[in-house]
Amino acid sequence: MTSRRRSKTLISLFASASVAAMVTAGAAGATTAPPGTDAAGTEAAGSEAPAGSDAAAGSGGVGEVGGSACGIPHGPWEPAAAAPSGEVRVAWNDPLLSFNSNTNRGNATANNNPLYLMNAGGFSMYNADLELINNDQFGTCTIESLDPLTITYRINEGVTWSDGTQVDAADLILQWGAGNGQFNDASTVVTGDTGETAEADENGNPIIVGPDGADITSVDEEAYNAAYDPDSGALLEGYAYKISAGVAFDTSSPSLALISEMPTISEDGLAVTTVWDSFYVDYQIAGLSTLGVPAHVVAQRALGIEDPAEAKQALIDAFANDDPAALKPIADFWNTGFDANSLPDDPGLYLGVGPYNLTAYDEVTQMTFEAREGYTWGPQPNVQTIVYRIIGDPTAAVQALQNEEIDIIQPQATADILDQLAGLADRGVEVISDNGATFEHVDLAMNNGGPFDPAAYGGDEATALAVRQAFLKTIPRQEILDRLIVPLVPDAVLRDSFTQVPGSPMYEGIASTNGVRDFAEVDIEGATALLEEAGVTTPLDVRFLYAANNPRRAAEYELIRDSAAQAGFNVIDGNSPTWGVDLNNTDLYDAALFGWQSTSINVSDSESNYATDTINNHYGFSNAEVDELYAQLQVTTDAAEQEAILGRVEAILVEEAFGIPIFQHPSITGYNSTYVSGVSNIAIAPTVFFNVWEWQAVG
Repeated sequence: MTSRRRSKTLISLFASASVAAMVTAGAAGATTAPPGTDAAGTEAAGSEAPAGSDAAAGSGGVGEVGGSACGIPHGPWEPAAAAPSGEVRVAWNDPLLSFNSNTNRGNATANNNPLYLMNAGGFSMYNADLELINNDQFGTCTIESLDPLTITYRINEGVTWSDGTQVDAADLILQWGAGNGQFNDASTVVTGDTGETAEADENGNPIIVGPDGADITSVDEEAYNAAYDPDSGALLEGYAYKISAGVAFDTSSPSLALISEMPTISEDGLAVTTVWDSFYVDYQIAGLSTLGVPAHVVAQRALGIEDPAEAKQALIDAFANDDPAALKPIADFWNTGFDANSLPDDPGLYLGVGPYNLTAYDEVTQMTFEAREGYTWGPQPNVQTIVYRIIGDPTAAVQALQNEEIDIIQPQATADILDQLAGLADRGVEVISDNGATFEHVDLAMNNGGPFDPAAYGGDEATALAVRQAFLKTIPRQEILDRLIVPLVPDAVLRDSFTQVPGSPMYEGIASTNGVRDFAEVDIEGATALLEEAGVTTPLDVRFLYAANNPRRAAEYELIRDSAAQAGFNVIDGNSPTWGVDLNNTDLYDAALFGWQSTSINVSDSESNYATDTINNHYGFSNAEVDELYAQLQVTTDAAEQEAILGRVEAILVEEAFGIPIFQHPSITGYNSTYVSGVSNIAIAPTVFFNVWEWQAVG
């Protein structure tokens, strides 16, 4: 099957504390990471201040000229009552694999949770009421104009990376340049399996060099596919990607793509002013308020410059001059230089600006964080040491809590897990049960030559659509809910929207008209009829990807497998311990079961999941109307119009059989109150970690 390892160089979403959508294996998982069209894909309507804005008010409030563009200003934080002390031990189900979560490959909760400990207290964060708070002790985001949208981001003097280097304009320029898209070479792609750059063929796939030194392109599907291991998806020995001299950053942003002119740097080097070509509705969380990796480290390692100040200036010059010779190594290092599954030998790879420093990382098993001395520009932590254990099996996590090896867990929510935690009440274990940030869904790959790809039928899109529709008709959504979720949440309902949480203001209006409810019940007869009418011979193999360490996902797979078999689908177990990385490589699967976890509250959050070539759209889905609708959404502030736009987007997703939502995840947090207090949870990432500075070690 044709390999599709394209660089997502057109659109994505930078947002709030990390990225708008992150991939999740369950309770530990992304929306959010994750979401319009190309850099020129917004109507000229954005040249006007949006309806409902107050461009002339000048009163300095949030969202007004002169006011904050990254949340409600917090003001000084309460000083610590005492020096941080004690130790708290927390468990999560997946390990960190990259210290750069802004890349396509690094966009996962498993990376963002530890990074939040290291970077919380940047420009913005969410509080318990899901209000976006501007940490003005770190820096401010001032609206200079709404027409055109113009924002100045200023970092306070004295705010430093954990190596003592001042955070400044260079760090913001790197964020803008990586996400802007204009510096990426059209003939260069980032490979989904390695993150390296390669020359692209006419289909946008990386060119492979064979053992004989000859180029192999995806035009020759048989030869191209023969270069990959059919099980791992990795290139076979003797094959290599053709090295490209072009620049390709492994991310992009629909908001930052609208800042075509390089931001203006202040004389003191601590601020930048950005001007959007057209208005962007989610500017508060999709501008430059998300701090990425340190610019001085990237430039030092990429350009071989020792002095941090010189390195930062060289990075700024590289973007200002659009210098490929400098931008190429910068992009390459940004893409892969921060990947790690243990403590790097180079301390520059795990710097932070927040309340905790990483001091140890035993390979994919345990991380240790210590409260940072001299940290004054954010909420002050109470706990001195946080031990972050990786425990994939939720039952094992409960056992670790019972054995008092762990103080806090947020495992996969099942009735059995809830019962086990309730049984530990006499040991001081308390349980927080509430709505989770994640929703379960199945997505179908349309770009791998598999059963849902028109290429499998000689380019016949109608036949591929019929096969996708037939498969979705076999997914036992209600049975999954009744067997796996209702025992835990008796009043649980199916989630019938791709973009809205049940109970939210737009949910019922969209869910009642988008067509998802037509798939409420299994329709084997209808699925069979579609396949017969399309002339498709069964059985059809469907490789089904899900997390290997997730028992609920395994149960869902079995229910889907047994149901789909009745219509002629052979659903192959593709459980994988590296499923999060595998998502970007559809050579390995045809359908994926996982969850999107929201990391922000915004209007266009879902764009990265469904617009063409966006960061979370791994499947080759492309619809010009969807792209245009998201472009309209970027400049629309009227709630009724937003609902109408998103409703039409969802109707198209159903019409094109993109996939299907199933349920909203319940969330269970267990903690031992004998050893820790101050534990809470919110319904968006970073969930239980959002108020880590309020945790206190007891006893």
